[in-house]
Formats: sequence, structure tokens, C-alpha cells
Amino acid sequence: MDKIIATLVMTHITIVCVTLYLHRCQAHRGLEFHPILSHFMRFWLWLTTGMTTKQWVAIHRKHHQTTDVEGDPHSPHVFGIWTLMFSGWSLYNTAAKDPHFVIKYGAGTPKDWIERKLYTPHHRLGILLMLVIDLVLFGPWGLIVWGVQMIWIPFWAAGFINGVGHWEYIVTGK
Repeated sequence: MDKIIATLVMTHITIVCVTLYLHRCQAHRGLEFHPILSHFMRFWLWLTTGMTTKQWVAIHRKHHQTTDVEGDPHSPHVFGIWTLMFSGWSLYNTAAKDPHFVIKYGAGTPKDWIERKLYTPHHRLGILLMLVIDLVLFGPWGLIVWGVQMIWIPFWAAGFINGVGHWEYIVTGK
């Protein structure tokens, strides 16, 4: 039971960091956090998503510019609801590989020493470190905890919330 509660707490922290830091603070500039809190969220996202702030922001801003038409990096209208639900992560990865796109739409995101030397060039290192942390904390169950953490954002945030939300609008017009 303690592993389930810990997993839910950790995945909730990740959702909060995506919603408040990446979405509201970085992509839309609607919030500003104390530098210590901002860095905690950047660090947590480095551990739990493997996505850089600049890439996420670029993809989200492009999504708003081209919502549900060709060019939208993750539209259920363009790619299909099932693609978004179960392999939306691949759409993010494809969009994130275009450096011109990321520079154009990711403007204004952090570019301090830790972003340039650790978070961006070693963005996958964070999720591997999270695996080690989960294994140390939970033993063999840590692999399951880590697996849940790794699919949480791609499935629930990108696939379900974004995908079903836009798909519902497309289907019903509401």
C-alpha cells in the first residue's frame, strides 16, 4: 500500500509541475515562481519525464498556433485519438528533434548553466537516475513504480487530457 501511495504522490507532483511550471509559467507566462521552486520543478521534470523545458514549451506553443490542423504536433484530429493515447510520446519526440522548430517556439525558456550542461544535453539521464532512486527506495517494486511514472504524463496528460479533450471537441463541436 505504501508503494501505491508513494507512486500516486510522485505522479501527482509531476502533473502539478507540468501544469503549473511548463504550461502556465513557461509556455504562457501566466505565473512566475520563486527561483528555488522553479528549479525544483525543472529538476523534478528532468527526473520524471526526460523532456526539456524548451522542447515542451515549443511543442505546446506550436500546438496553440496550429490547433487541430496540419502542423499541430499532437492533434487527435490530425493523428487519430488512438495514436495520441498510446503513442503520443512519439509525436512529442519527433517534434522535439527539429532544432529550428524548438528554437523558434521555445524562446524565453531557461538557458542557465544547469540547463545547458545537464538538463538539455543529458535529458535522459534524469529518468535513469529516477529508476535508481525507485529501486533503492522500493526494491524490485521500484521497477513498477518507475514504469508508472514514465507512462503517467504521456498517457494521462498528453494522451487522455489533451487527446480526449480535443477529440471530444472535434466529435461534438462543444
